[in-house]
Amino acid sequence: MKSSTLFKVLFYTAVATVLGACAEQEAEKKGLSLELSACTREPQAPPPVVNGAECGQLSVPLDYQQDDGETISLAIKRWPAISAAAEPDPVFIIAGGPGQSAIDVSDRLLPVFFNLRKKRDIVFVDQRGTGGSSPLHCELKQNLSLAQLSADSEAETLNELQACAQQHSQRAPFMLTAEAVTDLDEVRKALGYRQINVWGGSYGTRVALRYMAKYPHNLRAAVLDGLAPATMSVPYVIGAGANHALATVSDECLARHDCGSRYGNIERQAKEVGQRLLADPVTLSIPNPLTAEPETILLDAKKFAALVRMALYDRIMSRLLPFTIHAAAAGDYQPVAALVSQFLVDESQLNIAMGMHLSIMCNEDAGVTPLPEREDFLGVDLAATMLQACEFWPAAEVSDDYYTPVISDAPVLLLSGRADPVTPPKWGTQVAESLTNATHLVATGAHHGVTLQTCAGSVVTEFIRDLAVGERSVKCMDAIVPMPSFLHGVSND
Repeated sequence: MKSSTLFKVLFYTAVATVLGACAEQEAEKKGLSLELSACTREPQAPPPVVNGAECGQLSVPLDYQQDDGETISLAIKRWPAISAAAEPDPVFIIAGGPGQSAIDVSDRLLPVFFNLRKKRDIVFVDQRGTGGSSPLHCELKQNLSLAQLSADSEAETLNELQACAQQHSQRAPFMLTAEAVTDLDEVRKALGYRQINVWGGSYGTRVALRYMAKYPHNLRAAVLDGLAPATMSVPYVIGAGANHALATVSDECLARHDCGSRYGNIERQAKEVGQRLLADPVTLSIPNPLTAEPETILLDAKKFAALVRMALYDRIMSRLLPFTIHAAAAGDYQPVAALVSQFLVDESQLNIAMGMHLSIMCNEDAGVTPLPEREDFLGVDLAATMLQACEFWPAAEVSDDYYTPVISDAPVLLLSGRADPVTPPKWGTQVAESLTNATHLVATGAHHGVTLQTCAGSVVTEFIRDLAVGERSVKCMDAIVPMPSFLHGVSND
């Protein structure tokens, strides 16, 4: 080929590439239909926080197969980058649950992502069916509230859930992960971003993975904390996860002479307490965490198992478990009562949209094949009520490829806590098998939610910035070791 001809070929190829990129940019600009304005509520987060949050709503189809049908609004909150020389790719935060509002937890998460915000926008989107995005709430007296810990019947809860299913029967089938993934990309286009980074926690990792599969060219990088892939059927593995975490905490206690000699095998003792409460529940008096008025609760095996499992989510609360379980084994349930009060306050802040939660559990998680055999936790089937509700919850179609492993060469950082009771490290290991550019870090002392632990926020910042895991990040994760258990009457200093 003559040099002049070669030059023309290269020239026109380059022109075509540039024009194609410009056309793509123009198409993106045409989708810029979202105007954000200053949020009305000031942040409640501790320093370092720089004000300037922007909020808005984006209208999207309820059913993407019917563009001219009913629409819903997605609530969006953006913390603009502080630097005038900001990077063009923001970080989208995807909450867990399923059913949790990303915006509700934005003030709490922002300090963790403060260094990221110096150069990048941080965007929180309430997933459809949650928070400010057409939420599917259920009116439940027993939804992890003080009433749940009374003698109210389980049948009443199922009746309330059935009423909720009827209330949301038309919308519930469209509140699934597939629609949420499309929503995310609509927000990306509406805000004018070419590519985004995503951080997903727990169920949010599933949304992030499906986004990675559907829109590979729109994703720059992902950080996935506590893996919950589509192949993980939460109702069927919830017991196994809790058993794993309790065994881990028990082994850690036995490995420390001060804890092991004082409390012994707390896993065995917890099972003994559960069996005792199955046969003979006890009545406790606790102060209502909101009114301080005394309340009477009936502590049975179900409630005890739920309390222990909730404590296992948290690295700090797990320090109390050896003392609490050992006391209960000796017949002293006051430490358990103290846990009740603590978790009632914590649960009131989660604001889980139970209707959306059940839409995911009953249609996506229940569709995993083959389904694993369910394990009891402390003698209790933790998912029994949920699976009963699934019998009448509105059905939805889930595509066959939803359960296939996500294959990607995008830079991905996977984070797991060794003592996580719901998303243990094995799920991260499984997901990593089909991600050719992934790094999986396991913190031996972390439970659920590694990013919030000590220096882990800097690990996320470094990865999004450099698209690699450096030595400093590895040292940080290695430093997140099990905390010493609380020793009653002994200083832990």
